[in-house]
Amino acid sequence: MRTLCILLLLAASHAAGAQGCSQCRDNLASTPHQTQAAYRHAILLLMSTGGGLFAASVLLIRRYR
Repeated sequence: MRTLCILLLLAASHAAGAQGCSQCRDNLASTPHQTQAAYRHAILLLMSTGGGLFAASVLLIRRYR
C-alpha cells in the first residue's frame, strides 16, 4: 500500500514541475539586467543555504545513530 502511494505521488508531481518558472519568466524578462543578476545571486545563495542545512542534518543524524 505504501509503495502504491509513493508511486502515485511521484506520477502526479511530474506534471506540476515547471509551473512557477514559466509564470515568472515573463515578469523577469522586463526587469533590468542588474535586477536579474541579483535574482540569480539570491537563488544560488538560497540553494547553498538549504543544501548546507540538509548536509549538516544528515551528518548529525548519521553521527548519533
